[in-house]
Amino acid sequence: MTDRVVVLDGFIPAEVLSDSLAAAGISAEVIHQSEFPSGPGVVALLVGPENTGLEPRHLSALPDLRLLSATSAGYDHLPVSAAHERGLWVTRAVDYCTEEVADHAFALALGLIRSTHTLDGSVRAGGWDVTAAPPRRIAGTVLGLYGFGRIAGALAVRARTVGMTVLVSGRGLSDRTAELAADGIEVVGFEELLRRSDVLSLHVPLTPETQGLIDERALATMRRGGYLVNVSRGGLVDHDALGATLRSGHLAGAAVDVLPNEPPAQDDPILHIPNLVITPHAAWYSPQVARTLAEQSARNVAAVLTGASPVGVVASPGM
Repeated sequence: MTDRVVVLDGFIPAEVLSDSLAAAGISAEVIHQSEFPSGPGVVALLVGPENTGLEPRHLSALPDLRLLSATSAGYDHLPVSAAHERGLWVTRAVDYCTEEVADHAFALALGLIRSTHTLDGSVRAGGWDVTAAPPRRIAGTVLGLYGFGRIAGALAVRARTVGMTVLVSGRGLSDRTAELAADGIEVVGFEELLRRSDVLSLHVPLTPETQGLIDERALATMRRGGYLVNVSRGGLVDHDALGATLRSGHLAGAAVDVLPNEPPAQDDPILHIPNLVITPHAAWYSPQVARTLAEQSARNVAAVLTGASPVGVVASPGM
């Protein structure tokens, strides 16, 4: 029986994945489908973050499965515990869209500061008045980053080049204060980050500890007239509280690339929150990234099938 690699991610180009597997000496059939597979022969299952219904029972229906892989940095859509109990390799995508996400977060932040989205809406409604949403100067604006991995680091570089002041907060940063200060970046506590940031940008994973991190209290602590940017995970923000805060005028605007439920229903109140810019989980994407994901996925499949270790390991048979 021919090994099968099933892909539940419409962004992964099948031909690149197939060619990359062949180049690695792996003979396997690549199958794109929208339904969770079952039956023998499936050795690898690649799952995009939009496929949130994968359950342990689906894994039980795949007796030959050896690799369960998230085609994203986040893997909260995978039943990791069940996969680990099965002795499967579980991986996530790594180092594939740092530049894209940093660019997207930067674009959203600049758009908020310069009121591009709000002014566009004003003009389309018949207005022609800069005071409808006065743009602000970018240089000197304080950008606060909660979390400081590769993406936040790349965003900090962009912000510094246009004269923004950069504050960071998060785990493991207290011993990097001097190092970051040399790059013009100040390490502060979370509460101080909320109080001092003109723009707060979130760069942490969704965990039980970070679920609802930006709640009513955190939003009230933020600087009046400030902005929120979230390109990480929708669950980091209490969107009911965010809506109330934006309607009250305490925050001047927010921009999110992620929502608690994606895509939102047409009657979802989140679509009617004023001064909220929403993009459709697009921060990660470029054609180059799609190719990189396919090539990385192929290398991981090849590694597992040949007894080597893949990259981006979340769980392994020996853990």
